[in-house]
Amino acid sequence: MDWAALKSKHVYAAYDAESRDLHVKFPGTPPVRHADIPPHVYQNLLETSDPHFYYNYYVAPSRVSRGGRHPVSVSYALKLALLLAACSLLMVTSLDPGPSGVFEESELRSN
Repeated sequence: MDWAALKSKHVYAAYDAESRDLHVKFPGTPPVRHADIPPHVYQNLLETSDPHFYYNYYVAPSRVSRGGRHPVSVSYALKLALLLAACSLLMVTSLDPGPSGVFEESELRSN
């Protein structure tokens, strides 16, 4: 896999046709791997006059993180669980019938 200079200062790209992996190297950062990139996208990246725009629009969404899948944050999962519990509690308390087992007219108007 050979690195090719793009039409931008110090930006390089390398493409593996077998695996269809594209590696892009920006100044001051480690190379970034992108999976399942068609050959024409790599060729267009080499030929475009604005490789930064082309990269951000067509290539960047296919970035492969170093750890594979992104783990779910504990705080995100906790917030989601609390939100679901609060919604369930609101639904249960607002739909409880009165002592006679029938919704009263005043309860329906207040909701």
